[in-house]
Amino acid sequence: MNISKPLQFPTIQPAGFPMLQDEPVFDPARHLKLEKPTHIVSLGELGYGDKEIARCPCDLGVTSSFRILSDEGVACLAEVARNLTPYVRTVERISRMVRGGAYQSRFLRDLCLSPEVAEFLSEVCGTVILPHSLPHQLGHLNYNPDQIGKNVDKWHVDTLRLDYVLFVTDPNAIEGGSFEYFKGTKHEMQELTASGAVLPKDRIVAPDVPGAGYAVMQQGNMVVHRATALREIGERITMVNGFVPGETGFPDYTRFDQLCLADPVHIASSEYARHISWMGREMLDQDILGQRFDDDRGRYASRLEEVAALLTSAANDIRRAGDAKMEHFGD
Repeated sequence: MNISKPLQFPTIQPAGFPMLQDEPVFDPARHLKLEKPTHIVSLGELGYGDKEIARCPCDLGVTSSFRILSDEGVACLAEVARNLTPYVRTVERISRMVRGGAYQSRFLRDLCLSPEVAEFLSEVCGTVILPHSLPHQLGHLNYNPDQIGKNVDKWHVDTLRLDYVLFVTDPNAIEGGSFEYFKGTKHEMQELTASGAVLPKDRIVAPDVPGAGYAVMQQGNMVVHRATALREIGERITMVNGFVPGETGFPDYTRFDQLCLADPVHIASSEYARHISWMGREMLDQDILGQRFDDDRGRYASRLEEVAALLTSAANDIRRAGDAKMEHFGD
């Protein structure tokens, strides 16, 4: 198994992302309380076939809720999330969100990049995963809409492979705002919404979440999920943190066309180019460090073509960005 070296967080601070002042300092010994989920729904159980699963880094679909943060960790993250509300933005899918918070909060960044959490979640997934190499996929924050009855987020799949959805505030202290997933494939959801059919209630699952600091892990690009509307005035904050497979060879699932609709295009382009360059470097490093002398010319040529195809495809994505529409399945 060839495992990539994690990509370090950028040392350059982009304009428009001022650092928070006087925030807590992340301490894994005090702020983490890692407890494994009791149940995992596999991609196979959701209805995916062997060929699709083979292109994924693991067979994990979605977990039951499990604890990540201690009570003190919850209090610190909630403080950070509230201090980031002046930077809330709106997109078609989500009415109130903050992305790029890892540039602004050292606490948020250190939590999202925590090697302790990455190692723990690697055990949950059954494969090595690394904190996401795109900073805007670290610590995405969703806040409750200003109006009652509007979903926090629509039915969708994510623009990344693996992530957890962590409740920063206690979901039991409010009416509504549930995290839900569809017990089926994204292809089934596409067919159902295209036909105008009502989703069967017995195929909508809302995991029980005991309180703040608990999370649900999912293979986000494969699991259709949403966050429902609040039914009364209250505070609801969740954090979504992304990961990439540690093992090289799996197809990249970064949807640059979708990221450009959520993030500043110049920052999304820079982050995406850096992410792809890192992937290509890791692939090439394995050949450099694992050099051997044999006559398998086809293997050497194929490896170089694979890296070239990755770079060319990403370059085309960057040039073409701007014509896409935000993808989701509605409320």
